[in-house]
Amino acid sequence: MRFGRSALLAGLAVASMLWLSGCATFRYYNITDFNTVVVDPGHGGRDAGATSPRLRRIGRLQEKDLALDVARRLEGKLSDAGFRTVMTRRSDRFIPLDDRVAISNAHLKSVFISIHFNDTRRRRIHGVEVYHNRRGTWQLAERIDRSLASMSQGENRGVKTARYRVLRYSQGPALLVECGFLSNPAEAARCADPVWREEVATRLARAIIAQRQP
Repeated sequence: MRFGRSALLAGLAVASMLWLSGCATFRYYNITDFNTVVVDPGHGGRDAGATSPRLRRIGRLQEKDLALDVARRLEGKLSDAGFRTVMTRRSDRFIPLDDRVAISNAHLKSVFISIHFNDTRRRRIHGVEVYHNRRGTWQLAERIDRSLASMSQGENRGVKTARYRVLRYSQGPALLVECGFLSNPAEAARCADPVWREEVATRLARAIIAQRQP
């Protein structure tokens, strides 16, 4: 079927308006009504994730271990606050990304939080990053970013969107939190401290709890 030039341009204009309005909805609509948090410790098993430089008296840190530790601490705090929690893994197991997404999508009225630690070849870079999928997550992402950045001695690298598979294919609200750079020796040393990881979990929980409150 062939259309005239004016009809085609009109159709493109309508499509553009719909796309922009959809983006605005994702960006500014904020979730508050949820009772389940799916906690996703990044990596696991054969997938170690980021690895730190060798630290004095500690050795090398692996992202999969730190992510699991923070996730377990977060789960306990959210359970104590009355949330239903689901862990994508509870031990050092490899879980495919699509399986993590399936777990997230199996729960209604839920928020998916994926815990990670960062890495870069530029060892001077440090700080916190929070990624989200714009499904009502903008406000929660900002809460988490402010909460973690205030305890970090590094740069606040801010709230971002990304096409990470666990974000892109999660049908509901989903966030991925990079708690620090293991490639930065000073930040890696902080990440190695259980007291520091406990504080990370506390601040994550505080932000999530605050988001559900009216």
